[in-house]
Amino acid sequence: MEDWKIERRKSGCTVCGRPFDSEERHLSAIFEADGRFQRRDQCLCCWEKRAEEPFSFWYTVAPKREQRRLEDVAAMVEFFKKLTAQPPQEETRSKVAYLTALLLMRKRRLKAVGSKTRESRAWLVLEKAWDGETVEIVDPPIADPELETLKLEMERLFDLELGQEALLRA
Repeated sequence: MEDWKIERRKSGCTVCGRPFDSEERHLSAIFEADGRFQRRDQCLCCWEKRAEEPFSFWYTVAPKREQRRLEDVAAMVEFFKKLTAQPPQEETRSKVAYLTALLLMRKRRLKAVGSKTRESRAWLVLEKAWDGETVEIVDPPIADPELETLKLEMERLFDLELGQEALLRA
């Protein structure tokens, strides 16, 4: 049964080594080599120059890769400072502050140094890398379905903040 196992799709051309772009059309082919089947994924240019005919082939499309937004850590720190400058009046704001804090912890700009219970709510105590002081933020309950909505809200707020800063600099 192992003789019939075909390899998975490659992320680039097996001939020239160039990685496939997001959603790039290319060919996948099965070749017979040493009594076994071998899969080769090839860009259109290399396919035209092939020296041997495959056992089978088909056109395919590389998986879509999302464009990752470059994170401006300094802008994210400023955003967090503004979020925590005053106690949050609304639940969404405290959740956005919490998620921003998690991102800054990944970037090592914040460090968790403890937790407290106050007003029957859990609070995180975070040390800020930029001044060594601590800040307390609510550790809110966030349901999985709510994460996408919060992500969009964070992007909206962050983009709004960046747009205002750009206007001030102009």
